Amino acid sequence: MNVVNGENSDLVIRGVRFHVQTEDWGFDAKVFVSRIFKDGSVVKTYKISYEKVPRVIDPDVRRKAVQRLHQLVVGLSLDFYQIPGGCPAGRFPATR
Repeated sequence: MNVVNGENSDLVIRGVRFHVQTEDWGFDAKVFVSRIFKDGSVVKTYKISYEKVPRVIDPDVRRKAVQRLHQLVVGLSLDFYQIPGGCPAGRFPATR
């Protein structure tokens, strides 16, 4: 089975440019991955296992999962890093 197309967005948050890329890594890896890049380096990675997505065998379901994860990561980035007095632009908190 083939992977579905990914999503890409460029963001400027408090003067710092980020790129968000979200992909379906396919049935070998069984994971959806969203990465935030700054200056070509990954600064944050989010992963969602296929196990968390009902009917993941359906390409339309996988496509929607990629889109929803991408929108979530973009939204979280915009919301959190634009808070006055919040985290300095360009710095992502360490989470696991």
